[in-house]
Amino acid sequence: MPKNQPVNYLLQFADYITASKNKTLRQWTIEQLHIQPYQHILEIGFGMGNTLHEVAKKLQPGFLAGTEESVYYYQQSLRRNKKFIEQESMQLHLGSIENLPYPNHYFHSIYVGNIYAGWVEPQYQFMQLAPLLKSNGKLLTVFQQRPSITEEQLWMTAEKIQHEYEQAGLTDIRISFRDMGRTDAIAVVGHKE
Repeated sequence: MPKNQPVNYLLQFADYITASKNKTLRQWTIEQLHIQPYQHILEIGFGMGNTLHEVAKKLQPGFLAGTEESVYYYQQSLRRNKKFIEQESMQLHLGSIENLPYPNHYFHSIYVGNIYAGWVEPQYQFMQLAPLLKSNGKLLTVFQQRPSITEEQLWMTAEKIQHEYEQAGLTDIRISFRDMGRTDAIAVVGHKE
């Protein structure tokens, strides 16, 4: 048995627990996207590909792309979304935002999940994503905080994302919150002029 096999079992178990807890967050993300036929949509940090799968089912016809830096998550998402990939309505990429093969003004919507928490300089990531949006395109960040966070810290995080959007040139920025049980989630939507 390969040395990394137990780690994969642990990851699979953790992913199962996370997926069930994230169902409400996933549904809220999809609501925020306001998916329409023929749109081009991009997910940053797609993890196991659960949200990709749900968005792809609603985006018929249309085009969905995603990028992920984890090889394990990339492989799991390839399996989960094989049908859409074979239909050429979805493309998945392994790597960072810098390596995406799409031209400027290509996507109607781009969405970012909890990967936001791992970004050292989120404003830099948002600056890279903004040019990929069509005119009046939408950038959505849906982020769930740690359970121990206070309401004041939640607002500070939302305002920080708003400021990072402004630095990326986005306008008409809207912030909303949703109770997710033990902790709240933030959704920040900004538009490209």
